[in-house]
Amino acid sequence: MIHEYLEYPTKEQWIEIEENSKINSLYLEVKRPEINDLFAMFAEQELASWIRLFNNRLGQSRMSYIFFKHYYNKGIPDEEWYISPGKDGQSIQYFPHFKKDETINYKVMFDYYVDAFYYKFFSAWDTIFHIINVQYQFDVEKDKDFNRNILTNLNSVNLALKKQFNKTNYSKAFKKSRILRNDITHNFAPNDISSGISKKKEDGQLKEISFGVGSYTPSSEFVQNIDEVIEEFIKFLRVFKRGLESSPKKP
Repeated sequence: MIHEYLEYPTKEQWIEIEENSKINSLYLEVKRPEINDLFAMFAEQELASWIRLFNNRLGQSRMSYIFFKHYYNKGIPDEEWYISPGKDGQSIQYFPHFKKDETINYKVMFDYYVDAFYYKFFSAWDTIFHIINVQYQFDVEKDKDFNRNILTNLNSVNLALKKQFNKTNYSKAFKKSRILRNDITHNFAPNDISSGISKKKEDGQLKEISFGVGSYTPSSEFVQNIDEVIEEFIKFLRVFKRGLESSPKKP
């Protein structure tokens, strides 16, 4: 049963994971300019609330990171995720290096916390648009075009932030993370072995069905992608912080 393999990292393990990563940089501390009028005080309160939510979501991302790295460090030998023929003569053997129950359950928990990381991290990313909306008093309505409208307005008040946003958002790491997250959520999860069934159609008609070993993304690729995403995000935070600590240019 999976509960037999549930573990909470010790204090020493927690510190070691932190020290060998950059997750403690996933935090935004802002020194705001002095304010002198009542209206600005209300805007400041609203901004502080969004920044607090942003940091809370990043904090949940950091915690998810600790837990998936903890289970990853226990050992998930899935780089060679199939062999053919198998050790007992079967045509294909999946996860040939897994210890039957122990490793499978470590992988289950690893996958759970990787999913949680992506969810909370991109929730924090979406919060950035709301912070910008309040900082520059765009007063953009929260509709389906909210994010796009925020970025359009940003051109006239902080071009450096807009450029850094695009550089981060369209980085190789971010683009791959969105593919992984989207497939985990909406399609066949890349951290599970697909059926191996492929179909060929011509003019809308099924012409051929073939069977193979399927596809699978090893755990190490998720760890590498998340570490690269964090690296890109830290660069963005530096520019974002400078923008929030300066007096905002009015649109």
